[in-house]
Amino acid sequence: MAARGVPRTTVDGWYRDRARTGHPEKAGRIGRTDYWYENEWTAWHERYLRGKIESLTRVDRRGDPDDLVDAAEAARMLRYARRNVIHANRQLGYFPEPDAYGATSKGRRAPLWKRSTVWAVADRRKGVGGGHKPGTPGAPAKPHPYAGDERLARVLAELRSGVRLSSAELAAEWNVSQRTAERIIRTARTLLKA
Repeated sequence: MAARGVPRTTVDGWYRDRARTGHPEKAGRIGRTDYWYENEWTAWHERYLRGKIESLTRVDRRGDPDDLVDAAEAARMLRYARRNVIHANRQLGYFPEPDAYGATSKGRRAPLWKRSTVWAVADRRKGVGGGHKPGTPGAPAKPHPYAGDERLARVLAELRSGVRLSSAELAAEWNVSQRTAERIIRTARTLLKA
């Protein structure tokens, strides 16, 4: 089996460091493609991922499950650096709404969670990715490559007027690689066909 969906450089690193990673030996090679026995590689990869997740989900499980804790204690239980991570994750939908509210020393409303709720969050962590959940505030998706780029607007105008473009000349003028100029031209042609 070839390692589908995993970058070759990652697999090469796992294999090269197999004394530490426990990566299985190759079953063989055809051309420039390495193969492993599917059952061996799949079993190893599942163990590897489980180990990564377990390292991320170490959590302090001491205390009564019904005790209420604030964001600072929840962060400490989950091994986060600061309580702000709890609040940010809550806004992104990664952390649940509070089980109750208490009051701060200044009389403000403070969210509180049961220890069992914090433990459930740790149990749900997948150990992958980060960033914004799809559909949450952040950088809006571009409708196409080079959207808003004035170079694309110029190429569109020139193609509409029938000008024959040279990617080499545009690359030199814009001080970019010829490949970048080719991509901009290709994007413009695609937009004109749409």
